Amino acid sequence: MRRMTKIGLVAIATLASSVALAQESEFQDKIQEDLDSYKSQIVSNCGTTDKLTLKWNGKLGSNPREIDSGAYSAVSTLCTSALEGVAGACYNKAVKKSLTKVTSVVCTKGSGTIGYSLKGATLTFTVDTKFDKNNAAGQRDDLVTKLKKDLDK
Repeated sequence: MRRMTKIGLVAIATLASSVALAQESEFQDKIQEDLDSYKSQIVSNCGTTDKLTLKWNGKLGSNPREIDSGAYSAVSTLCTSALEGVAGACYNKAVKKSLTKVTSVVCTKGSGTIGYSLKGATLTFTVDTKFDKNNAAGQRDDLVTKLKKDLDK
């Protein structure tokens, strides 16, 4: 009888983890779709390669298009705001020149307003869904200002 109980518990745990993996896969597909919708704008405006990759780095754990309890913005909203900001900032010649060689754009969890780092051919954005000092549009505008200031040298 004990063996049957153990087998039953293992089966329940396996089923629960496979459901969680399926949900995470669905969440990853949703954010990938949202990120990819900005690819053509960035390629066109920034002069990057059409082989540009955009991705989310990390586990989502929930629908990226929905605002989690205790959060101020959705993950997808913040990542796409950053991408929209980059596409717009590339109208600045210095920004465009700096970003032309980017082949990978990554969005990941961070803290505070939308942040960025440019290392080699990778542009990484950090987003914080709980940051409540500025909405996504304001964070995008602040990012554009920072990109222009940092990269216009």
